[in-house]
Amino acid sequence: MKIELLSKADYKDVMIVWEKSVKATHFFIKEKDFELIKSTLYRILPNMKIFGIKKAGTILGFMGLSDNEIESLFIDPEYFGKGLGKNLIIYAIKDLNLKKVSVNEQNQKAFSFYKKLGFKIVKRDEFDSFSLPYPILHLFYDNRLSSLTCQSQSDSHYQ
Repeated sequence: MKIELLSKADYKDVMIVWEKSVKATHFFIKEKDFELIKSTLYRILPNMKIFGIKKAGTILGFMGLSDNEIESLFIDPEYFGKGLGKNLIIYAIKDLNLKKVSVNEQNQKAFSFYKKLGFKIVKRDEFDSFSLPYPILHLFYDNRLSSLTCQSQSDSHYQ
C-alpha cells in the first residue's frame, strides 16, 4: 500500500470513505449539519491536494491538504487502528513539511491520536469553518513531543 496523489476520478470514492468515517467517529454532528458539510465538501475537494492509500484500487483512507495545513484525515472504519492514519500524517510531516492540523474538539479519539503523534494545541475556535457550533482545536506538530520516527515514503514503513 503506497500513498498516492488522488485525482478527480477518485472523488466519489473519497466521499464514500469520508461518509463512513464521519458516521463512525463524529457522533456529535447533527444530521442537518452533516448534510450541509457533505454537500459543500464535494465542491471544495478540487481546492485541496488529496493523498490516499489504496488497496486493489479501493481507497482505504485519505488526507486533504492545503498549501500549509493538513485539512482533513479520514480512514475507512474497517481499517481503523492499522496505521494508515499514522502513515499519512508521517508522509505529510516528513515528505511535505506540513505541521498544522485542526480537529473537532468533541472528537476526542482524533485529538488523542494527534497528541500521541506530537501535536499540541495552539488555538481554539468556538465554531468550525462552516460557522457551526463544533469547536475546533488548531494543532501544531512539535517533534519534541513526538513518538514518531519520521520516515519518507521510500522507507519500508510505507510498503
